[in-house]
Amino acid sequence: MYEDARFEELHQQFEPMIYHAMRKLGIYKNKHEFYQVGCIALWEASLRFNKDKGEFKSYAYSFMIGRMKSALTDDKKKEERESQIEDIWAEDEVSYGEYSAVLWESLFETISPVLSENQRKWVKAYCLYGNTPSEIAEDEGVSVAAVKGWRREAISKMREYFVHDHYGKLK
Repeated sequence: MYEDARFEELHQQFEPMIYHAMRKLGIYKNKHEFYQVGCIALWEASLRFNKDKGEFKSYAYSFMIGRMKSALTDDKKKEERESQIEDIWAEDEVSYGEYSAVLWESLFETISPVLSENQRKWVKAYCLYGNTPSEIAEDEGVSVAAVKGWRREAISKMREYFVHDHYGKLK
């Protein structure tokens, strides 16, 4: 309880500094999130501060600025990734929901050789057309449990293929 009251006083005292840091860094989007980053940085600074090494005010300010810069960098990277994904989708004319037909066809051609015929049926029906296991079972004249087995094995094989064989070189 004492720590909470102490931090509340510290927060009230240094709140203008949080806003100053945000202005200095030119933060105009997600202000509430960056305010929270500043508050958390102030709290962490209060826990880590060593009074033998200088003044708390300077330490807290540089700590806040550092955390906000890191958060800005993270936001920028996230925006760039999202922009790249949007650009990829925009390049393809035909799309099914979120995924373009061109990308799906390419992926399906890549993975088809490692899947059984039934597993390919599941990938097409579920991933391309959005059919449920019961719809697939009805279309194929098999039980729902059989379709779930196709799914389980297909996912296992795809995971093995993409993670171990091609991306991670774990084999």
